[in-house]
Amino acid sequence: MKLLLINSIGRSKWGGGEKWMVMAAKNLIQRGHSVHIACTPNSVVEKNSLAEGVPVLRVNIHSDLSIGAFFKLRKFIVKDKTNVIIGCQNRDVRLAGLITKKVLHSSTVVLSRQGVQLLSNSVKYKLSFVPMCDGIITNTLSIKNEYDSYGWWDKDFVKVLYNGVESELKDITPFDYKKYLPAEENNPIIVLSTGRITEQKGFKYLIDSAKEILKQHKNIYFFIAGKGKLEKDLVAQINALDLKDHVFLIGFQKNIPALLKGANLFVLPSLYEGMPNSVMEAMAYGLPVVSTDVNGVSELMIDKKHGRIIPSKNVNAITDSVCEVLSEGNFDQVGGEGRRHVEENFTIHKMTENLEFYLLDKIAKNNSTRK
Repeated sequence: MKLLLINSIGRSKWGGGEKWMVMAAKNLIQRGHSVHIACTPNSVVEKNSLAEGVPVLRVNIHSDLSIGAFFKLRKFIVKDKTNVIIGCQNRDVRLAGLITKKVLHSSTVVLSRQGVQLLSNSVKYKLSFVPMCDGIITNTLSIKNEYDSYGWWDKDFVKVLYNGVESELKDITPFDYKKYLPAEENNPIIVLSTGRITEQKGFKYLIDSAKEILKQHKNIYFFIAGKGKLEKDLVAQINALDLKDHVFLIGFQKNIPALLKGANLFVLPSLYEGMPNSVMEAMAYGLPVVSTDVNGVSELMIDKKHGRIIPSKNVNAITDSVCEVLSEGNFDQVGGEGRRHVEENFTIHKMTENLEFYLLDKIAKNNSTRK
């Protein structure tokens, strides 16, 4: 299989979709396939792709009709004899479809990979997107159900392929949380949350809840790992609530496994997500999870078995759920159930195997249709 993944996301951006793309490319290469990633020059995507041994095609895609990108991609696809393309942004899919279907008239399979909903039920998308695409890969059943309700395609057009995480935990040194804590604290409870410091991630609701949780658990400490434009707002909120000794913004952290290894509980207070990798990773490291009921969470974890699933934007729900998990005190049992659940359903090996089978099947069907 010769696969080209296209992602025209901004130079400095990196998220779950980009992480999936590099992970999928790396593991498909290890299984003997030829895989390249087309991305913006000097981008985080390029840097991380090369670091994982994935070759890149440097291309600037600003719109559906980026002329330079059109000719560069066309030349590569012809020379490489690419037989499947996965676009990660809508413009990537439309440009790939224009090249392969309207210009080259080839049997190349063009797919869209969507970790979040990128299409709405409008004529604009039906006319400009559907003719350029042979299928959609998503990681949540909720997105598939929404798209299928549009009535644009048959039930097999949108395929759910869940993300995966490392199934074998590395022998790592836990993050040193103690340096933030009072010297006299002998039995701290560490609550971890990670993500960009933006409105989407809902950290302000977590901080509001911290004030209430502290009334019941004096030994609890909250750590938020990430950077973003709302950092100053969160610092002001922490100071206003007099929480500076119990809530810590620790910035971007490259070594997330070390953070997870040293924590007791993971909280995701997001307002919306795709399939949240952070929850999957926390479960893989044996942490109970309190998460808002955002897209994909109910497919990933079981409420009251692996932690708690709660409504978003609800300070009381966070407060009550965290206090319930802490009062029950069976971190190891709940975390162990979550870890086993991930090992059985959400490993990188399983993700790659399912993706490989799906792509090879799409190629075979496209080739047989054109004969």
